[in-house]
Amino acid sequence: MTTLRVHLAAALAVDEAVAWGLFDAAGVCTRTGRSVAAGWPAADRVEAVLAAAHVRIATVMLPPLAPARVAAAAGFAVDDQLAGPKEAQHLAVSRQAADGRVRVVIAARALIEALRRSSAIRVARLIAEPDLALPYKGWRWCAATANNGDAFVKRSDGSAFPLSAPDAGGALPAELALALVQAKRDGAQPTEIRVEFDATDADIGRWQREAGVPCVHGVAWRWTAAPATAFADAVDLLQGDFALAPPPAKGARARLFLPAVALAIAALALHIFATIGEWGSLRVEAWRNARAWSALAAGAGLSADAAATPSAAQAALARRYAELRHQHGLAAPDDALPLLARAVPALRALPAGAVKTATYSDGHWTLDLARTDADAIGALDTQLRQAGVPALVATTAAGVRLRLGAH
Repeated sequence: MTTLRVHLAAALAVDEAVAWGLFDAAGVCTRTGRSVAAGWPAADRVEAVLAAAHVRIATVMLPPLAPARVAAAAGFAVDDQLAGPKEAQHLAVSRQAADGRVRVVIAARALIEALRRSSAIRVARLIAEPDLALPYKGWRWCAATANNGDAFVKRSDGSAFPLSAPDAGGALPAELALALVQAKRDGAQPTEIRVEFDATDADIGRWQREAGVPCVHGVAWRWTAAPATAFADAVDLLQGDFALAPPPAKGARARLFLPAVALAIAALALHIFATIGEWGSLRVEAWRNARAWSALAAGAGLSADAAATPSAAQAALARRYAELRHQHGLAAPDDALPLLARAVPALRALPAGAVKTATYSDGHWTLDLARTDADAIGALDTQLRQAGVPALVATTAAGVRLRLGAH
């Protein structure tokens, strides 16, 4: 199966020429070019590579989580790293690695929406250009040319950020200089910076003096030369609100599995008939519960829209209960002190001085803790759930961030 990958920085216009690469079934780029969509070679699928200038990648450490919880926890962990309002950003997350690490790709929501809805191109995946650069022991400064404004730095932990081109005097880009200051302050200064574009020895020497770390020559960056494993492991930005519907199965492939499917159906039929009675009973019970919650919400004076589902009714009743308690000068369960009191048994296990800041807002406590190991984070998350306190726990560059309260 062949794959055509196109390099985009915005929604594609019909008459706009963009760079592309054609990849064979083994993931090797066999042709490259730059043309309008009408001049692209035929391929079995089309993917888009989002230009580095429009994307940033953060890396966070999380305790072991169910896949459904990873996106929420990772988004919470990078909350203070977002530029601008959170609702204007689109976050896409990788699978959680064995060591707890998760990559979070951050891009403007309006840009992803424009690419998703573009009438000039339909893509099967949207991936970030910096995600294709494999991490190594130092930092990779990648660009096609020295004066390319679409450069980026890939850190050894998998995170990445865009760079402007060096100024007319050839000084180190301001974004890179600032990142090096922050890394030095956090004790995470790179061992070296590999310059992956054509640069003179004089440039390398100057940047080394300005950076305060060794700078070495590297091969000029070309996204089409990234290995097949990098493309396979790259985070697909078309997730969450922008996820694509899964493609229908091909009939020819399905027919190959007909004998196995027939056996599976025969085996499952016995199980289905044996459990259908119990399933029906559970459905009836769920219906009764839903009716009961709706009736309870209506009796409390809540509108039907506020209690459309059992979970919505429970949340609305909890809010109503809190309002009535407040009207009588009483505390509600998610008020600051009651919520913190329920969490105290789990928090008591933390070492003295571990809590650096604690703020309460909108039914949530947010605690910033000193850095600790992954086992301690996992134990804290377990103890909070056992205490009936909904929590999000995430490791940041500065330590651990903990949010207590209903999500």
